[in-house]
Amino acid sequence: MKDVISQWNNAALKYAEDQEKSVYVESNRKIVKSRFEHFSGENILDLGCGYGFFTDYFKSIGAKTIGIDASEKMIEIARKRFPQSNFSVMDITTPLAFENNQFDIIFSNLVLMDVENIDFIFSECKRILKTGGIFYYSIVHPAFYGGYWLKNQIGYKYGRVMEKYIEPYHFANNFWGETEHFHRSLSYYLNLASKYGFNLKQAWEPISYDSKIKNSDLPVFFFAEYINTK
Repeated sequence: MKDVISQWNNAALKYAEDQEKSVYVESNRKIVKSRFEHFSGENILDLGCGYGFFTDYFKSIGAKTIGIDASEKMIEIARKRFPQSNFSVMDITTPLAFENNQFDIIFSNLVLMDVENIDFIFSECKRILKTGGIFYYSIVHPAFYGGYWLKNQIGYKYGRVMEKYIEPYHFANNFWGETEHFHRSLSYYLNLASKYGFNLKQAWEPISYDSKIKNSDLPVFFFAEYINTK
């Protein structure tokens, strides 16, 4: 995990800057905000909080929140941007410094596909989430991410080709500097959640493309909400 953390330390500033200009980020924020509009003191963990936007958002609508991330640079940016919110540097692939049954909601936005050992993360989420609590995450959609676009004669991107999907693999992204991406099938995520007693409540594959340049019927992201059962 140390190499991955170093990668995100190097990418942190450009990532934070680019996220604020991304139409995809804005569309994802609308999805989260439409699902979580108000809280009354619930304890929320923002798992892999990055530069802290959602940690601060949840606090602003009435939650008690803490954002954790392994990247010191990300947490440094988060503390500067949102000084009123609570952040901590914490490696989410190691035992988390929280008590059993501590949180009402664990939220993780576009993190799990960038971490190698997510089995341990799911087990820790199970431990620190209250019975009946919510585990909510988003990932890039594994059925389409990593493929390449097909174009027609006028440049319209109408389809994507995936050369491999079932078996896990990893590769480097270079959007903000090199960062590792760990591909797993959608069934991998769903079965892992089931293994640890998370019952799927709802899933979303939201529209992200505008249909003018890229086919809007192909999703970019996958969102899932689970209930923690014993």
